[in-house]
Amino acid sequence: RGCASMLALASAVLAFTAPRARGAYRADVSSVRMSGTQASLVLAPSKSGSTDDLAIGGVCVRRFITDQGESWKCWYTGRGSALDDEVVPLASTGAIHLATSTDGINWKREGVVLPPNEEDWWWFDTSHVGVGDVQIMSSEAGRTGGVAMYWLYYFGGDVSRVDDGPKGSRLSIGLAMSSDGRNWGRVEGDEPNGAVLLPGDDGDLDTLLVGWPQVLQPKEGTYVMLYHSITKDGTYHVLAATSTDGVKFSKAGEVLGPGSEGAFDERGVGARHVFEPTVEDGAPDRYLMVYEGVSAAGEHSIGLASSPDGRRWSRVADKPILTPNQHAGAWDAGAVGRPFVVRLEDGRYRMYYYGQSGKGSGLKQDVAGIGVAECDAGDFLNWHRVPGAADPTAS
Repeated sequence: RGCASMLALASAVLAFTAPRARGAYRADVSSVRMSGTQASLVLAPSKSGSTDDLAIGGVCVRRFITDQGESWKCWYTGRGSALDDEVVPLASTGAIHLATSTDGINWKREGVVLPPNEEDWWWFDTSHVGVGDVQIMSSEAGRTGGVAMYWLYYFGGDVSRVDDGPKGSRLSIGLAMSSDGRNWGRVEGDEPNGAVLLPGDDGDLDTLLVGWPQVLQPKEGTYVMLYHSITKDGTYHVLAATSTDGVKFSKAGEVLGPGSEGAFDERGVGARHVFEPTVEDGAPDRYLMVYEGVSAAGEHSIGLASSPDGRRWSRVADKPILTPNQHAGAWDAGAVGRPFVVRLEDGRYRMYYYGQSGKGSGLKQDVAGIGVAECDAGDFLNWHRVPGAADPTAS
């Protein structure tokens, strides 16, 4: 689709989402974590030689209530040093991992649960994959952590190149299922490469790629997938696709685009998470979306939008709800994004987010990982960072 489009894609993703190069310096996280400004880090790249020792990307977190207390699962995207250097360094994609916890702060890594596809050479995900969304199709399982059917919507790329660009840059969206959240089987979609959603045609907003999916169920028998793409001019757009079965989707166009001139999200809206607050929490609409906004200068922060139905979205505020940490030396002083929200037992809300210590390319960061911030019920414009894990690199 032309060298210009590949250059636009490369510049857009390398400005924030790339993992550090092999051999690049990374500070020992335990030595840079301090009280206060460094305390919100809960998950960071692990020790050398593991499948997530280069970078950690987005997360999907679920909280369960069992007879023994709380149980947490976190599916996250991680890239290890063994992954092919020529794979596009997009959002730290590589393999999908699982971590478990009893408090949502201190995590135990359980390893890779969905690697790149090594069995079906014609599939879209043979080079790298990234987590999008995990839906649990059983309300009872949400209360007990018992048997359920987990649906994993993910994205990935194959080994092909576009105009001699990096491998796997033309992303598609796929589906996998599991009965325990650990052992996954891929579900073949209607597309020739096994995907459930492909990039669009020339001139479409999603010509280059489709990725970072999340699926909502506004009513029985209706599925709305939200995903985003990057255009040739480097702007970010959230789009929708609809389905009656959660497998076969039809595109429905853009639902949230770039902000106004000078806004913190002037270049657009990237990775996001939609959640449904309880009625008692006083949200402005049925759905709230925390999203990664990109400014004209390439700065990444987190904003808030609302919707009555999952398809019509409007910004709640003209300022971000979480910005890069203003304290000098903070691990997340460079950029924040890729949010995911979980409601806690006491009514507070916890937001997991990606952060990095410096601006520019993730290749040059001393520290990058997943942090946490919280807000009180109904106060969705005011989030504060909270203490993180004792050792976010621990396995």
